[in-house]
Amino acid sequence: MRLFPTGVALLSTGEGDRATAMTINALMSVSLTPPQLLVSVLRSSRAHAVLEDCRAFSVHFLGDRQKHMAELFSSASKPQGRDLAEFIERQVVPDSTARLTCSLRSVYPGGDHSLFLGHVDFVEAAVSVGGPL
Repeated sequence: MRLFPTGVALLSTGEGDRATAMTINALMSVSLTPPQLLVSVLRSSRAHAVLEDCRAFSVHFLGDRQKHMAELFSSASKPQGRDLAEFIERQVVPDSTARLTCSLRSVYPGGDHSLFLGHVDFVEAAVSVGGPL
C-alpha cells in the first residue's frame, strides 16, 4: 500500500499528559449528511488507546510545506503530553490546509488496525495556504 499515493494528515487526541498525535494517510470522508470521517489507527499505538478513552480527535490536513511535520509525528521522538496542544497550534495549524474536530461515534476492528468513525463537529479551512502534502 505504500505505493499508493494519498494525502497526509496529523491525527491528535487526548489531553494533558495523555495527549498524543501521529501521522496518518488512511482516512476518508464517509458522509456529508451527517458529516463523518473514518481514520485507521494501529491497535498497538498509544493513540489507539487514548482515542478509545477520550472519544474525540482532530485531523489536520498537512500542507505542502509540512513534510518535516509528517516525518516528526511518524517518529519515536514526536512531541506528546502537556506541551502537544501548544506545539500543534504554533507549528502545525498555521501551514495546515484544514483542521477537522471530531467526536468518536464507532470503532470497527480491522486486523492490526481499528477504524474510527467520527462525526465532524467543526471544520476550519485555511484561506491562503499552499497545496496538500
